Amino acid sequence: VFVLVGAIVLVLLPLTISSYYISLLILLWANVALATAWSIFSGATRYISLATSAFIGVGMYSVAVLHTFIPVWLALIAAALVGLLIALLVGLSTLRLRGVYFVIFTFGLTELIHQMVIWWEVNLNRTLSRFIFVDLSNVAVYELLLLLAAATIIGSWYVSRARLGYGLRAIGEDETVAKHIGINTTRVKVFVFAGSAAIMSLVGAVLSLRYPYVDPNIAFNNLWSFQVLIAALLGGPGVWGPALGAIPLVLLSEVLAGTFPHHFSIALGIFFVLIVYFLPGGVSTKLDGWLRGQTIAWQPKPAAEQLSPIPRASGLAPSTVSGETLLDVQGLYKAFGGLVAVNDLSFSVPRGAIVGLIGPNGSGKTTAINLLTGEVAADHGTALFQGTDILQLDSFEVCRSRVARTFQLVRTLEGMTVRETILVARMFGSHPTTPALAASDVEILLERTGLSEQGDLYGSQLTYIDQKRVELARALATQPQLLLLDEWLAGLNPTELQIGIQLIDKIRREGVTIIMVEHVMEAIRALCDQVYVMNAGELIAQGKPDQVLSEPRVLQVYLGTDDAEA
Repeated sequence: VFVLVGAIVLVLLPLTISSYYISLLILLWANVALATAWSIFSGATRYISLATSAFIGVGMYSVAVLHTFIPVWLALIAAALVGLLIALLVGLSTLRLRGVYFVIFTFGLTELIHQMVIWWEVNLNRTLSRFIFVDLSNVAVYELLLLLAAATIIGSWYVSRARLGYGLRAIGEDETVAKHIGINTTRVKVFVFAGSAAIMSLVGAVLSLRYPYVDPNIAFNNLWSFQVLIAALLGGPGVWGPALGAIPLVLLSEVLAGTFPHHFSIALGIFFVLIVYFLPGGVSTKLDGWLRGQTIAWQPKPAAEQLSPIPRASGLAPSTVSGETLLDVQGLYKAFGGLVAVNDLSFSVPRGAIVGLIGPNGSGKTTAINLLTGEVAADHGTALFQGTDILQLDSFEVCRSRVARTFQLVRTLEGMTVRETILVARMFGSHPTTPALAASDVEILLERTGLSEQGDLYGSQLTYIDQKRVELARALATQPQLLLLDEWLAGLNPTELQIGIQLIDKIRREGVTIIMVEHVMEAIRALCDQVYVMNAGELIAQGKPDQVLSEPRVLQVYLGTDDAEA
């Protein structure tokens, strides 16, 4: 009821206020729509875009050019489509950039299009202005922008709760992890960037209807990019954050422009610095923390108090290895310049087995894992997984082929809860699904990995072993047939080590084949059916754990002794 009443009040408001306040509200709703559209992409992925001015200008010029040939409503739609197409082209070529490189490119995009339009107008049309012959009142422009702002906020709310929204958040937290849980990061980024740009172009198109004419300097004004960025930072993430930032910013800008007409940009810059320094998370983050009472960090209990005692590794169930080869690696080779990291590595993994890949630091074990999971491209070789050469696949395709991994250095999605982390992996893994359908599987995985009590905690709040277990649960959520554990047991104390060994054995007994890169000999002896030893990128020994670990050459290069009896 309150929403309906509020909507009616906002729709009828222009009938009761002066033209000055209507103009002010036009700017307000334009900024709300722009900041929300910006946040859908940049807020989630943390790809900071300064291309807002470029797409506003594209929208304005599209209407200025097209409105004399087609009805104005078609010109508005065409403007959004033009922005969409330009964003698709730009996104496909630039969204592989990250950090400052992407920021610089998007900032330069406005000036590039600006100069191209000037060249076109001066050399072909012999003018710098485009007149707009549309008789549309400010009230109508207000209503259009109000509708667009509302639609953008609703769209942001929908995306945040959809599979796509979880994928965007995972990309923002750790793009490498996102790829390895089955997210086609390039497609997701380009798709959402283009949708965001289409909204911005449509806002620009509607704003152009206020003007009797537009020229390149009006249309491609870089101030828009910075105002939208400041509004999004001031408001913070979330559905309502950008709107919370845009409203006070528009009002403040009006005051600053009136008070410091010749120094407005400087005043806005100072305000920007103050926001970054005093409100790094934005207003919405502060409000959320206050409302939820989470200003005090949760203090986890020690792992030994959380878990019931677990038997020693001697109680492991017998291995059930089949005769079928699940993974066959032949001639795997990778060199980084003059350094050969993996040299003609060949090995096979039977279905249902736990295979150990061991060797001293720098022997090429992690590089081999990176090659098998698409993180690094192999120079040559094959890795046939159920008949498919996974060396030819991207990381997300390897995951969808039912191969999952953990990382040598633990990588948690710190801005997502344990439950959300597992949920996003389940939604994008080998059998993609919706949040609603994935929810029950997530609860099973929480129980399966001993994380039931930690489901609502964030990655930064977890103990080390729980971070390890979250990483394992995330990998299992993709529903792999082959699991690659890169030193997953490293850094655990004796009690935690026994817990980890039992958990790995439990996973194998549930039908998952495992490759372990590991230095913990107790785990290798207790768990592995077959062991391969690497040194300087080459395979130097293979066989049963006890047999391999007693070979003189292995003792020499791996254990650091020349005494074969040591």
